Amino acid sequence: RHTRLVSSWSSDVCSSDLHDLGEVQREIGRRECVTTYRESFDLLQRIGDRPGAAVPAFNLGNAYLGLQDLTEAERWYRRSLELSAEGDWIHHAGSLAQLGNVAQERFREARRVGQPKAVLLRHLNDALGSYHQALEMTPPDAIGYLAVTHNALGAIYGDAGQLDRALPHYREAVRFHESAGNLYGAAQTRYNVALALLDAGRFADARDYAHAALRNFQTYGAGAQEVIDKTLDLIARIDKASHPH
Repeated sequence: RHTRLVSSWSSDVCSSDLHDLGEVQREIGRRECVTTYRESFDLLQRIGDRPGAAVPAFNLGNAYLGLQDLTEAERWYRRSLELSAEGDWIHHAGSLAQLGNVAQERFREARRVGQPKAVLLRHLNDALGSYHQALEMTPPDAIGYLAVTHNALGAIYGDAGQLDRALPHYREAVRFHESAGNLYGAAQTRYNVALALLDAGRFADARDYAHAALRNFQTYGAGAQEVIDKTLDLIARIDKASHPH
């Protein structure tokens, strides 16, 4: 028994090292992260650590999503969901949200190649279903996760042309970002809302959101100059659209 215990502990440490290496490889865009995550996953499976194996499974989904292999990404997110510990609502919600992300990517690809409307709607409904499930499972104090999920729901409803259903989710995303002290996230959401409102011809509202985004970005100083300039350009576009002559 003592030997087996030491062997399991050693495998767990080795898996953790492999997972950390995979994270580094993925962050710098190296495809080898897939092999590294898989080795970590296999080790944890071998010692029967299902909740532990859920983590590299989730990151295998992230890796394949980054490689635009949506079939494999979906497979690994579902595997992560199956393996996660009962009551680990954050992991459940994260896996469901990423399944929503996969469906959203499928929608974008289908739209890009001109797929029929029925196909587009199927992908959007799949994305909505997964993100709404994720939202229901997310604990109320996980405000960062809530902000991201509401932002995604706003984007999906926006893609469906349902701006009035998108706006409440965007507002919630802004509220949660600000509660978390993430003014940059709030600014990005406000910028996206301004774009959607501009497209809808609601120029006064678009201008208000764009100026609010600008104020948020400006708190980051020179380091945010690129997005500040981008937001100023958006404000100029709104002004031009609202006064075409």
